[in-house]
Parts: sequence; structure tokens; C-alpha cells
Amino acid sequence: MAPAKAVRDHVESKLAAAFVRVSTGSQDESSQVKIIEAYAAEHGITIVKWFKLHGYSASHGTQEPALREAIADIQRGDYVTLIVTESSRLDRREDLDAQAEILLSIRSAGGDIVSIAEPQFGRTDFAGRVVTLVTQYGNAQKSRTVKDTTYRGMTMIRDNNAYYGYPPVFWKAKGERYHKQAYCVDRKAVAEIYQRVADGESLSLVARSYTSDRSGKTLWVQSVRKLIRFTANYTGVIDCSYTYEGESMTWAHAVEPVVDSALWWRANKVLDANETELRANKGGRPIAQRTNWISGVLACPGCGEKLNLVAGLTPARDSRTGKPRVRKRVAPKLYCGGNRRDRRPCGQFKGCLAQPVIDTLESMFAGDDTPILAFQRIAGNAHELEEIKAGLPKLQSQLSVITDRATRRETLAQIEALEDRIESFVAIPDEFDHAPTKQTVAQMWNDGDETVKRGMVRAVKESWGMILANRAGTWIIDIGTLDAEEGANGIVDLGNGLCFRWQARLDKQSERGSPGMFRGKHSGRTR
Repeated sequence: MAPAKAVRDHVESKLAAAFVRVSTGSQDESSQVKIIEAYAAEHGITIVKWFKLHGYSASHGTQEPALREAIADIQRGDYVTLIVTESSRLDRREDLDAQAEILLSIRSAGGDIVSIAEPQFGRTDFAGRVVTLVTQYGNAQKSRTVKDTTYRGMTMIRDNNAYYGYPPVFWKAKGERYHKQAYCVDRKAVAEIYQRVADGESLSLVARSYTSDRSGKTLWVQSVRKLIRFTANYTGVIDCSYTYEGESMTWAHAVEPVVDSALWWRANKVLDANETELRANKGGRPIAQRTNWISGVLACPGCGEKLNLVAGLTPARDSRTGKPRVRKRVAPKLYCGGNRRDRRPCGQFKGCLAQPVIDTLESMFAGDDTPILAFQRIAGNAHELEEIKAGLPKLQSQLSVITDRATRRETLAQIEALEDRIESFVAIPDEFDHAPTKQTVAQMWNDGDETVKRGMVRAVKESWGMILANRAGTWIIDIGTLDAEEGANGIVDLGNGLCFRWQARLDKQSERGSPGMFRGKHSGRTR
């Protein structure tokens, strides 16, 4: 590799961009960054932009959008020079015309390429053109050599029926390079996760209950979902594959199963039920932990944005005179949090005491004996047929890894018996309805934490409508401001398949003659 001082010394512009790229996620680009920073400091160049592509393969051209962005920057005059450690960081495609087109586009835009390891690369003189052509050809040949070598290794892995891929959490692979064997490192934890998900626990709660031995942190929800979907947990077979030159080769790798077919099917049915539009991730900016469950639930009467709970000490100085004053603790109040962009209050709602509003909602939920319902199966046996069918792929997958003839004949007999059982099964369609869970609204409220309480209040707000209304100078909680559809029967959806029918509230409202309003025993007054 040529030393940095041998790199061309005719750099006209002092503004440049650095282009750093590695092919896989396991590689580190810090060495490239260090070399470019040292080169820029030695030549008095200011790096105004960094292109850091982590896990981008130059042989497949995945780095081209970043190069197009650099060309556009050069055309605008943001900088002139693009610095790389080696030319292979820019491109390694076998299509030399595509490589040349990128270089010509940079030159046409008025830019220049500096390859620290190859001083003549990209120069416009005859020697520079020859070096550029040879270097591009060498980069393409290097990519071809890597592909061929990798393919030879993959054929050995395939012939040995060894493991290839990225195992889910609680799974690892050990052994020699071409003879790796996948196995479950914590069978008890995996079985517990399947059971908890099958019983209806939320994935976020399950994920927070376990830590990864790789990072030591709690699991991501996506890691739990990937583990539940991992078919080898019940089939005992992992289908490995590798694609070369557009053709895929597949082979079966035998492992020790962790759970039975019925449990795997139940847990995956829960995941299927959760994949609805209503439960899709809506994104949004993460927020800090709320100081109280009421914060961020109610809407501002003035602008409709969220009301936040504010508590603490009075300001140290008077806002009008600027004079210092004695600080004292003030009662918690609900203030307008403003719109999501600038967080400025609307100024129409001056705030109200928070404790009376909290007491109102506490009295509504803490003493309510309405039963909590769960949407579940109450009749039918169609689920049994699906559970039986879930065991068929397990036996079929094991045929590809069984070498003993007697065992193969036994497995075939089990498959035929299972198919006969499926064919003769008389299915009665399942019927689902809301059934009691032996828990009341008051029990869920009193036993729940801040998150549970906030979710229950929000559920009532979304199902019935809940606003903070001013009645003759008194702020009260109005419930039932939304027009409920006929047939809803007062259902309040709590999520995760749980709900409750607030029939008692309907009866009380009808007795008072105001079916769309509930006034709490407590109220807050504006100051």
C-alpha cells in the first residue's frame, strides 16, 4: 500500500467528503475513518460530510444510491473531492461499464476522487487511466474470487448437513467451521415464553422478563416474535439455504425440538391474532415517563391537544416584575401541553387543579364491580382440527433428516395415521363470545400500575368519549360524548382481547335522564 505522502498533491479544494464502507455487519469501519482523518489533517482538508455504509456490498451495487447522492452534492458545489481509503470501497461490481459510469459522472460534475492507497486512481492522464482500468478490473476479480471461495465452503456445509444462518435468541451454534450444530441454550426459558404467549401475555411484558446472554439487556419484542415463529422449536428441523448465481440450494439440519406441536400452534395463533391494522405500530417520538397516569390522557378544552400534569415549585422570580420571591410548592395542575411540534400551550385553557379530576376518575373505577370479559371460544372443536394439522409438518420435516430405515417406516406410518385422523375428523365450527374472567374493573384498577390505569382511562375515552368540560365555572368529567353505534352494548375495549360492558353506567345515565354524560362527585375549579 502506498504511503499517504505519495498521494497526489494537487488537491485544489479544501472541502471534501469521506466515503467509508464495509460489506457485513460484523466488520468495523473505524480503521478507514482513522486513515481518512489523518490524511485530511496532513493535507489541510476539511471533511464536510461522511458517507458511512455499514453492511453494504459493493459487488451487488448497494452503495450506488450513496454515490449518486455524492454526485448531486458535487454538482451543487458543496465540496469537490471524494476521499476513500481504497478504490474497492467505491465499487467492486463485475460490470466494468457501471463502475466507469460512476467515475465519469463524478468527473463530469466537476469532482475528483482521492484513493489514499492508490495515488494514480481516477487521474485523467494516460497513466492514471490505465491504473484506473486495471484497478477496476482487479476489484471485480476480487469480488468474483470471494464469491467462488464462499460457494465452495457452502457446498461443504451443505454436504455435511451443518447449520448455516442466524439463530434466534436462546439458540446458538457450535462446532468446527463446516460442521456447526445448532442447539437451544435455555430450553426452560423458551418453553416458558411459548406458554406465556399462548396464555395471552403481551409480547412487551414477556420481552422485559428475559435478558439476552449476548448483550445482557432485556429482549426486544421482535426477538420474542422471531423465537415464537422459529419452526425448529417443534419440528426439530431447520431448513438452511444459500443462493449463488441466482440459484438456491437448500438442506435440512436436524436439532432437538423444545416444545410440542400443540403449544407452538397456540402461541403462533396468538401472534396471528395480533397482526391487525389496529395493533400496527404507529411510530411516533418516544417520550419520558409520565409523572402520573392522568398526564397526557385528557384533551385540552381550548385546542384539543393533550393536558399534562405539572407539579413542583413556583418560579424563583416574578414573571411581570422580575423580582425574586419565596418559592413554595404548588398543587398539581393540568395545563395544555401544546401541539406536537413546538410544545407551546394554546393560551385558551388556563389550567385547573389536577387532584379533583384524579379523585373523580379514581372513584369511578376503584369501586366499579363490572366484570372484565375476554373474547374467547365458548363452543366448537374446529381448533382441535387445526392443532392436529399443526403436528403434520413436524413429521414431514423429520423425514428429510432420518437415515435409519426402520425409523423412516415408523414415521411414515405416523404420518398416514395422522392423515386418516384428519380425514375422519368431524369439525364443529368454533363460536366466540365475551366471557367473564373472574376479575372486575375495580380489581384491575386497584391491582394495576400507572400503565394499566392510563390504558383503562384511554379505553373509556376512545370507546365512549371523555372530556374535561366547564359547567358554570366548575370543571367536570363528561363521559359519553361520542355517539355509540347501535349494537355496541357499552363495550369498552381494553386491548389484548379484554373488555367490559359498562351496562351499570348505561342504567345510571338513563335514570338521570342524560344518557351522554356522567358527572363525578368531585370537580376542579379554575384559578
